[in-house]
Amino acid sequence: MATPSSPPETIHNVVLLAREGMSRRAIARSQHLSRNTVRKILAAHGKARTKSHSVLEAKPASKRVSKLDEHRGRIDGLLTTFPDITAQRVFEELRAAGFLGGYTGVKTLVRAVRPRPVVTPSMETTVYGPGEMAENDWSPYRIAFTHAPARILQGFSYALVNSHRKHYSFHDRADLHALMDGHVKAFTGLDGLARQCKYDSQKPVVLRWEGNQPIYNPRFIAFATYYEFLPMAVRRGHPNDKPRVERSFWELEQSFFNGRKFRDEADLAAQLAWWMENVCDKRKQKRSGQRMAIELFETERPALTPLPSHPYDTARVLYRLCDLEGYVAWDGNWYSLPYEHVTDILPVRVTAAELFVYAADLKCIARHELRRKGAGEKATLPEHRPARVERGADLEQLRRAFEGLGEAAAHFLAAMEKALPAKQAGYHARRILALRERYDTVDLLPALAHAEAFGAFEQFAVGRILLARAKPRRLDEYVAEATARKLERLIANSSTEPRDLAEYDELPCWPGKTPTTGAAPCPSSDLQPTGKKPRV
Repeated sequence: MATPSSPPETIHNVVLLAREGMSRRAIARSQHLSRNTVRKILAAHGKARTKSHSVLEAKPASKRVSKLDEHRGRIDGLLTTFPDITAQRVFEELRAAGFLGGYTGVKTLVRAVRPRPVVTPSMETTVYGPGEMAENDWSPYRIAFTHAPARILQGFSYALVNSHRKHYSFHDRADLHALMDGHVKAFTGLDGLARQCKYDSQKPVVLRWEGNQPIYNPRFIAFATYYEFLPMAVRRGHPNDKPRVERSFWELEQSFFNGRKFRDEADLAAQLAWWMENVCDKRKQKRSGQRMAIELFETERPALTPLPSHPYDTARVLYRLCDLEGYVAWDGNWYSLPYEHVTDILPVRVTAAELFVYAADLKCIARHELRRKGAGEKATLPEHRPARVERGADLEQLRRAFEGLGEAAAHFLAAMEKALPAKQAGYHARRILALRERYDTVDLLPALAHAEAFGAFEQFAVGRILLARAKPRRLDEYVAEATARKLERLIANSSTEPRDLAEYDELPCWPGKTPTTGAAPCPSSDLQPTGKKPRV
């Protein structure tokens, strides 16, 4: 290369030689330059290629004061405590704390701190007219209360497909009675119902499937008949057949549970009612021109099926035994009764908030406020049990119970009080009353008279007399309930599917065989009845 005659040529030669991979030492020797000069030329060239073409020097960016700065600690705390919390929920919490800014700034900050996930396109869904279709489903949630033990509650959702308006409630269980109770609450809250409603294969709705035909629960069909709507069971294993209600639980988890804490079940219900009215109903629907669900519902309201004059009675009715202490048990709690009903098997009616107990003549003898499931509490009314009685029943209560059985029982107790000390008489009297759990009163009275004639006042003697002379009673409803629970545990959801008849056509026939398959079709004579039993 010729020796350069001007500085631009020198710079050009140095840059080209460096690009060809020549070392600085070799470039300096060929261009008659020092190595420091070569280094400076290459550094200046690299800086010039990265520097922007601007006459004015760039000014350092000044930090703009934001209304969110003073709330940044609360925002970071919410994102740490609830990683999936939405920007809308953060905005609601900041508004409650005195924030005066708008939602856009909060959304931008939350997206910057937590990048937005990739959104997958939604599936196309069937379009229904106003009041035509609704969807229903359950979802369990474990809720840690701040002033009560944690519980697993069943979330109920009823969603109108046309207006996207929804109604939620929480229940102890997801059985038939809870399902009907949830529907009644939803119908009352929406002031109407859709003409059809989609369900999955939950047992309260669908007992089983016969091929592709659902066999509905008759009791739920009676409920649907009362409210005049048509239940529609969707295909098994296809949750996308009812996407509105499936999406509603995502909305419940993201918008309601995120960023909230609950003292107890009453606080949970109160916050849920506020959220449904002020947040869920006012959420704008993108596919409906950014109109709120409550606005769309006003156009759907006239098409809803009107409610009957009074709601359907969703209470469960069952039989329970009154124990020796004068209580009936339900859901892990005990409820007091008048002591004269000890060992009686009585009808009990349980609603969502109360428990009623009826005598044999269907007269209400006790009414209690329903206690929390599994609390292990004893609900005692003062008129049922004197406060001085701490354990067992006193003789005064026992006298009333024996007098209620008949004259022979009252005479037997009086004789037993004379023959035995008071403490022993009370013990044996309570145990004798417990025999009514297995024997009818008409059998117990002769046994007491026979025991009194021989001076046998112990409960063991009366029990032996009944065992020899009487037949234990069986209450059909009481036994049927226990049998149903046992069968449900044994067979669960199992069922026997019919086999394809083509399988039997492929079975070999013994009269003859073919060389290729080893089996041949049976001759026509073999298909005619012969009157003989086939050999095995």
